[in-house]
Amino acid sequence: MGKKTSQKNRAKRRRIAALIGMPVLLFVSGITLLSLIFFDTISYAFYLSRMFLPSDVAIAQTNLSDSSMAIDVTNTTTQISFPKYGEEYGMLRVDAAGILVPVFVGDDEPQLLQGAGHYYGSVFPGDIGNTVITGHTNSVFKTLGEAQIGDDIRLELTYGTYVYEISNIEIKSNTDESILAPSEEQILTLYTYYPFDYIGNTPDRYVVTAKLVEGKPLSQINFQGAS
Repeated sequence: MGKKTSQKNRAKRRRIAALIGMPVLLFVSGITLLSLIFFDTISYAFYLSRMFLPSDVAIAQTNLSDSSMAIDVTNTTTQISFPKYGEEYGMLRVDAAGILVPVFVGDDEPQLLQGAGHYYGSVFPGDIGNTVITGHTNSVFKTLGEAQIGDDIRLELTYGTYVYEISNIEIKSNTDESILAPSEEQILTLYTYYPFDYIGNTPDRYVVTAKLVEGKPLSQINFQGAS
């Protein structure tokens, strides 16, 4: 009799555990799924919140073209530090698409939460090759699709201003390594996830390629510590 009672009690406890555990499991699974889906949105909200901190406002209001703030790269006696990984080193401007965002060295999440990220394996503006910059679709590059062939892209950097003209726009697979391919010309590649309104892991990339039309070669800039 005692054994049957014990078995009934265990069965009852299992039913209670199942009744409690199932809703908890479903709740946790739902929260996890929602977090994955809306991660970029939450990240961008964090980025926006940073803009209202006093230090960030001061940075955002800095005009790189202001004569009182700009570095005179024509003065060979001026010593300029070469951009380091993780640093903000200028602004990216695409007027045709309403884009004006800070550019950071590196394209990991810490940089992309704050602006556009310069792929560290690509050349810096002013050097021969492919400069690759990326940004989140639902934040800094959400209007990139408004830019057209022939429009200008400006990089106002700590060591000078570089102007590019858009020469090609295309959609590529997310496995297409040609986005990062080197070049014998001085080109700029901007890319982001595509489709723009897609939720989840996007299958493609929206790629904008531009050719340099104005800017000083890196070899002519007196970087601090350069031989």
